[in-house]
Amino acid sequence: MRIIVNDANILIDLVELHILREFFALEFEFHTTDLVLAELDETHRNELIGFIQTGDLKVRELSAKDMLQVSEIRSLKRMLSIPDCSTILCAEKVDGVLLTSDNVLRKFAKERSTEVHGHLWVFDRMWEAKLLTGQELSVKLTLLTNEINRRLGLPQRECEARKKLWQEYR
Repeated sequence: MRIIVNDANILIDLVELHILREFFALEFEFHTTDLVLAELDETHRNELIGFIQTGDLKVRELSAKDMLQVSEIRSLKRMLSIPDCSTILCAEKVDGVLLTSDNVLRKFAKERSTEVHGHLWVFDRMWEAKLLTGQELSVKLTLLTNEINRRLGLPQRECEARKKLWQEYR
């Protein structure tokens, strides 16, 4: 089964969109790090607790050795936070896919040959798995870009193309 390593920004937006249940229903093994979890506010963390308890979201606790490797990664890209660097390390260690909307993190992960995706990839997987209807996905994508995360900067053309597709195949 493919492993997905989640950055904080993806988890926050999924909580705000109220689609965690659908996200964790996807046929992947989901991971994050203890540093990412600590970065979340209490409300967002509380929303994830049930998924952690059921094993739907695995939290990798970083060892002292891991923290040294995180520091080494950060020394290469100072613009990244320590939790961001922990997600790259985790993705590399488990040969996983990194999920993030952080452009600096995305580019750096690609430079390190780590597969990386963002919000639209998640929406595409939910569409393929029929976890949400086309109407629901369109509403959630509009909500994400217009209210929840206005600075996200998703490509407008790609968003509109997806909404059109989803509306055609309700």
